Amino acid sequence: MRYRLSLPEPHSHLFHVEAILERPGATPELALPVWTPGSYLVREFARHLEGVEADDGQGRRLTIERLDKQRFRVDAGGAERVVVRYRVYANELTVRTCHLDGTHGYLNGAAVFLYAPGREREPHVLEISPPEGWSVATALPGGPTTFTARDYDELADSPVEIGRHRVVPFTALGKPHEIAIWGRGNVEEAKLAEDTRRIVETLGGLMGGLPYERYLFILHLTEKRRGGLEHASSTTLNVGRMQFFPRDAYEETLGLFAHEFFHLWNVKRMRPAALVPFDYGREQYTRLLWWFEGATSYYEGLALARAGLLDAGRYLRNLGRALTQLERTPGARKMSVQEASFLAWVKHYRPDENSGNSAISYYLKGELVALALDLALRRAGSSLDALLRALYARHEGRGLPEDGVEQAAAELLGADAARRFFDRQVRGTEPLDLDLELVGLRLRRRAAQGLDDKGGTPPKNGDERPAPGWAGFELAQGPKLAVASVQEGSPAHRAGLYAEDELVAEGGFRLDRAALWDRLGERGPGGSLRLTVFRRDEFVEVTVPLAPWPEDTVWLEPVEGASEAQRTAFEEWSGTRWPGK
Repeated sequence: MRYRLSLPEPHSHLFHVEAILERPGATPELALPVWTPGSYLVREFARHLEGVEADDGQGRRLTIERLDKQRFRVDAGGAERVVVRYRVYANELTVRTCHLDGTHGYLNGAAVFLYAPGREREPHVLEISPPEGWSVATALPGGPTTFTARDYDELADSPVEIGRHRVVPFTALGKPHEIAIWGRGNVEEAKLAEDTRRIVETLGGLMGGLPYERYLFILHLTEKRRGGLEHASSTTLNVGRMQFFPRDAYEETLGLFAHEFFHLWNVKRMRPAALVPFDYGREQYTRLLWWFEGATSYYEGLALARAGLLDAGRYLRNLGRALTQLERTPGARKMSVQEASFLAWVKHYRPDENSGNSAISYYLKGELVALALDLALRRAGSSLDALLRALYARHEGRGLPEDGVEQAAAELLGADAARRFFDRQVRGTEPLDLDLELVGLRLRRRAAQGLDDKGGTPPKNGDERPAPGWAGFELAQGPKLAVASVQEGSPAHRAGLYAEDELVAEGGFRLDRAALWDRLGERGPGGSLRLTVFRRDEFVEVTVPLAPWPEDTVWLEPVEGASEAQRTAFEEWSGTRWPGK
């Protein structure tokens, strides 16, 4: 297959594509994927195709027939070559889709390039005709405008940035890396490159080297949003343009870099056996996303700590915030992390206002299950690092069986201990069992001290306000004081407060976030809120009785008088100095 991609009118948001198939046979079929690996949702990329037609490359029109939503069949009529021409509408700026405007073009191969079923393993050539003054950034071999993929998988796995992006190079472990930056923001490019180098070298050291010749980070600076998609030799990252300051925001951005980079081992070169080979025409199910996404989230934080980009206190704060989020998710007591992985196609990427009541994120709980497994392995004289390296050595390129993590853990923990762990933590819905004593830590709980209290820290000293009442609803982000979700079984749930209700007043007086927190404190447990809400387009009065605030806010702290063995274990685990040193 050979493709020619052009952008004659960027303002139209249309990529123009020619797909050229040599030796087509009598009636070749062509198809466009319905999903892209790494993002487990049927996205129906074919809805953006238009103007599909075919000829023999010599001007003779060929009949092309649509077989279903994404497949086509061409009557080649004895031609030695089939050329299929079409356009792709690209105006969705995410890491999983395509975007084209007057400033740049960005594409994911699965959303743009038709493939010939049965010939995916053949080489695929891509020729790009960029507008004058624009350049191309991609991990595909070749350049500056012609590139070759060894097969369709590599083509689909190599996003392309076209434009006047800024390129920031750096070298890590002797290999070249680039950050291609589109958009404006408060990024300090030299500092970002240096901190990314530290992340790359930390994770490369963990895994025994870097399994590529060069690596590309495509960075889009946009309005506030966060997202990334991993690829074998590159990643695309969407980051809020001002997410490089203050420190909390910058650490979150670096965490995204670490997460997507670590995927080059954990889901790209070693992926679930259920996804080998990729079937681009339908969903492929696995119960292992808790490992491939959750364990990656765990190493995201460890990478920053071990690279010296997070001190011990901030690393423990982040773990405490994750534990708080899990504690506040009733769905964790209904759905196992294994089931959450299996239902990703219909749950994770399609959340609604009841998701927290009925489901759990395999990212969130998977991260904490990975922490629990790491502590259990360290108690047994091993570590999650060792388990990860063993899995990679055994399953790189071949696919990880559904029971592969458990079987490898059984070799280190013993079969009975591994089965008990996976029954409880992976297949079950019981509370997490964290062996924090091993590393000199203990878990503490308290009530929230504000509507935006994410946990991870001890209670504030000097707060003499009375204990607030608890209603059991979460507020949405944004200018309106709207209900995002209502916790099942909470006072608000029983009183009939609904998600999307806009809170206007309490007791006849206007509400904002600060006033709502004041009213909760003023009324207290046993009191009530007399809420006036907009529900759709009408006023509704709802009286919500208030209960004591649950102690669902978690933090981790060092135990007093920790032994030298505990301090050493902490430092070997986290890569940071013992807190207080």
